Amino acid sequence: FILRSSLGIGVTAAIVIFQPELRRLLEQLGKGNISGLLISADDPDAAEAAIDATVKACSDMSKTKTGVLIVFERKERLGEIVATGTTVDAEPSAPLLKNIFFKNAPLHDGAVVIEGDRIVAAKCILPVTQSDVPKSYGTRHRAAVGMSESSDSVLVVVSEETGAISVAIGGMLKRHLSPEVLRKVLESELIADNKPDKKGISALRNIWKGGAGK
Repeated sequence: FILRSSLGIGVTAAIVIFQPELRRLLEQLGKGNISGLLISADDPDAAEAAIDATVKACSDMSKTKTGVLIVFERKERLGEIVATGTTVDAEPSAPLLKNIFFKNAPLHDGAVVIEGDRIVAAKCILPVTQSDVPKSYGTRHRAAVGMSESSDSVLVVVSEETGAISVAIGGMLKRHLSPEVLRKVLESELIADNKPDKKGISALRNIWKGGAGK
């Protein structure tokens, strides 16, 4: 009796906990688009393409001071965050990202979520950090820190005021990154089989030295 009862409760709990993921699975099956479900988020080629598009777009938008907020999903699924935005389901490219974040575009407010080799949603709402952060942090930076505090995702921000490029990971925000450094950080964090040498590891630690206040 106890085992039967536990099994029933367990199934119900699993459905509740994984509701966003199950919803997305059913949506993809309904569209006949199962290829995205078969590609691992750790696929190096998929990650490299997304990184390349992000670096190129952010480099250009930094020069024009266009506000950007991009979320890279890792192990923790972001179904609830994706559900707050508008479905996109497109291959990442610099022109597409620039069009999404163009100031007068309908999807420019909020965050873009990249899952594996797809931009899955735009105009997503992120949790804003409640931590004591510098007053110079704008809404995008606070949202990036907040999202990185509540998940293992990697977030990229371009400031609308200064054009500075920043990355948030694990509740820490590193600002004023060059496109070259942005690429190194994203490759180190997102490409599963990337194994930098000791020099590369040392360089990455130097990038993050100083924590969120830098």
